[in-house]
Amino acid sequence: MEYVSRVPRPPLDGLIDDLYYLERTPPYARLTLPPSPAALLIVNLGAPFRIRAGTDIETAEYADGCVVTMPTRALEFGYPLRTRSVGVHVKPWGLAPFLPMPAAELCDRPVTVEQVWGRPAIAELRDRLPRRTDRTRC
Repeated sequence: MEYVSRVPRPPLDGLIDDLYYLERTPPYARLTLPPSPAALLIVNLGAPFRIRAGTDIETAEYADGCVVTMPTRALEFGYPLRTRSVGVHVKPWGLAPFLPMPAAELCDRPVTVEQVWGRPAIAELRDRLPRRTDRTRC
């Protein structure tokens, strides 16, 4: 598995902890992320992945990616055999300028990237990311 992480330059470093690129076969089928005051944005460039937020919520599949803000309970990510994604670990206050709604509305409710920014924006983003990433750069 390849995981490349970079800290952005100013002024984005005030909003974003790091940007990352993840590719190939993960060393684990599932990953549990603990509750966190930070947000996470994942743009999926490969097969869909699954997220289960707590034991009382059904697992949901994410083909285009997801946005998770301030989870107060653990999230279980289920990865496909081969994964490819670009993600952003956002500071607790950092996602607000990029959302069309208050971030608190998304607390404990992972949503698709399309639900947040719409299908045209996601299509453009997915089109541009493969050209800007290669096997070693994020």
